[in-house]
Amino acid sequence: MKSLEVSKIFWSKCRTKLLEKFFLEYESGNNKWFHMRALSRELEEQINSIKRELDNLSELWLLKHRTELKKKIFYINPNFILLDEFIWVFLKVYNPMNKVKEYFKTKDELELIIVNDSVKFKLLKPGKSILDIFLIWNIDKDEFNEFLASVFYGRKIKYAIISTEDFYHRLEFWDKLIKNILTEPGNIYLLDNLKIKQKLWI
Repeated sequence: MKSLEVSKIFWSKCRTKLLEKFFLEYESGNNKWFHMRALSRELEEQINSIKRELDNLSELWLLKHRTELKKKIFYINPNFILLDEFIWVFLKVYNPMNKVKEYFKTKDELELIIVNDSVKFKLLKPGKSILDIFLIWNIDKDEFNEFLASVFYGRKIKYAIISTEDFYHRLEFWDKLIKNILTEPGNIYLLDNLKIKQKLWI
């Protein structure tokens, strides 16, 4: 095996996205097989850029590939000499918050979106917050669960969804659990149509 030139590993934004995807999938127990077009769609990169970077990473022995139905399918080389070290790097720097914010931008039916800051470190530790995400009104739970599994690589995310009516009923009687959720340290209010922060002087 030829010696590894580390300087060639981190070269472009596209390559970094690919490395993050492959390493974090592998760490979560899924050494999945990925083909170029699926990666291009998911990572929102041009197919030619994806192809070039996959071929380069294969030459560095970081990825392996096989051909299936005349398509190249790529996966992590489990014998890569710095596998554990690179996994640790991507676990440390991975921040899902931007993806979470982007996801909720299109959820116009929601009235309140609270995300606890601890989700940024969810791949490293479960955190001690009561909830990771608190939502008021309505959302497609199947789609939401699929999104969470993808972005958090299978980690358990604690979330609750309640109706506006139920929320105000609980708030009227100053429900202790609701109070603690709303005032949890590290809360980030992504959406607050109900003016909860203003009402609670948070």
